[in-house]
Amino acid sequence: MNSPQCLEVRQIGHKVFTEEDQCFFALASGDCNPMHVNPIAARRLITGKQVVHGIHVLLTGIEYLQNASDLLRPSVSCTFSSAISVGDHVLFTQKSRRDQEVVIDASVNGVVCARIVIGPAPEKDENGSGLARGENARSCDEILIDRLSAPLDKAADDHRNKRYLINLSEPDLWREFPRSCHYFGPQRLAAILSLSYFVGMVCPGLHSIFSAVKLDLGEEPKDTARLSFSVEDYDERFRLFRIAVSGCISGNIEAFVRPEPQRQPLLRELAGQVRSEDFKGTKSLIIGGSRGLGEITAKIIAAGGGDVVITYACGAEDARCVSYDINEYGSGSCETLKLDLVADSLESMNIGVDSFDAVYFFATPRIYRKKAGLFEPRLFREFLEFYIEGFYELCRYLEGRVQSRKIRVYLPSSVFVSERPDGLTEYAMAKAAAEVLVEDMNKHSRKLTVVATRLPRLNTDQTSSILRLPTESNLRALLPIIRRVTGERHQGDQIPTVGRLTLHNG
Repeated sequence: MNSPQCLEVRQIGHKVFTEEDQCFFALASGDCNPMHVNPIAARRLITGKQVVHGIHVLLTGIEYLQNASDLLRPSVSCTFSSAISVGDHVLFTQKSRRDQEVVIDASVNGVVCARIVIGPAPEKDENGSGLARGENARSCDEILIDRLSAPLDKAADDHRNKRYLINLSEPDLWREFPRSCHYFGPQRLAAILSLSYFVGMVCPGLHSIFSAVKLDLGEEPKDTARLSFSVEDYDERFRLFRIAVSGCISGNIEAFVRPEPQRQPLLRELAGQVRSEDFKGTKSLIIGGSRGLGEITAKIIAAGGGDVVITYACGAEDARCVSYDINEYGSGSCETLKLDLVADSLESMNIGVDSFDAVYFFATPRIYRKKAGLFEPRLFREFLEFYIEGFYELCRYLEGRVQSRKIRVYLPSSVFVSERPDGLTEYAMAKAAAEVLVEDMNKHSRKLTVVATRLPRLNTDQTSSILRLPTESNLRALLPIIRRVTGERHQGDQIPTVGRLTLHNG
């Protein structure tokens, strides 16, 4: 089937959503999910930054709409295909179609992140009903939800066959959203704000992603005081909720259950799998040790009796929790140190380099990014800043201060260098370049032995996905590497080598 022909495409506005925008919309809607308002919690998401409320993007697009007569159409829908983050430059464009639909796209770096469609009334089904079954849905347990101060964190099955009722209030938003107030009316606008509240705070709640909304504004409101949400379906394969909405607006919403932040095991959970004498008497510096692979590396070394110093850029609380877990167990010890490779000088560490047997480099920017083309030079430069320039400067810093012995330095590479999943061209190129750098550094360095390995896909915040993708065991992948880098005495745990570059293919 041919897509409807577009008559006109034009740019209608642009916006960079700020922290202040997030706070305003969280207050107006009641949706204070940490992914929107807590930058430290949001860094554990695959986006790495706070996510702009989807409904906020929808209303902003309507505010930029240029032809007021387009707002006479009785239906509106929006599909949120990619998260928009705080600080993203969002471009809004508008196009008309011959089927009387008006489409507004919200794009970042050429990628359409949200598509708003304003158009004719939706087609009726064989029963004569529109988008939502609402009151016609099968018998459900009714639950009245008062305003929550924290999002619910329930299993998906706990929401099945439930009908949630939310009382509506009418915040005065004429100044912020005058066109939306005109289009929807204050009461319906309050109901649309409640869609964000329901997804972010109730169902799915804490671990949610708003996927789509379709509203029929042509029907007479059934209830003007409250909104009803009937959980009609949950697709376990895609972790997707389908929910019917009825009241002063009627329609459907869809929302995904996103993966929880990837939890690394506690030290006591690792203790039985690591020999207690493996790393006794050693001390390791772990750059980027507050979470992910740096965190579990610190715990593996400590489980084997070694001492560690972990650095963090902004996750002070995460680093504190890792340090507490290690020190409480009592096998090894852990200190924390603030170090932002982009903003801080290495001299700010103020530590004795000669005390370390090994240094691990797990600092990284976000790996997955929005981009329209195959190659984005700006993104490539950012990866180079970490994996080439940052790592090289660290090695130079160590080389200039080592006095008594060689230090082993570890740099993780990735199987993505050879496998190259779609969208990771810049990342794979930067990691490949880092491998070349490591090989040449080992030819010339007198005080460092640099080890690089290609890690398989492991369980970290950077690799989390709505779809359940297979991953290797973090412990099984890292333990032989750590024995090679930190523990000299375990020569039986050799990693295959290619030339002077040490590689491990998982």
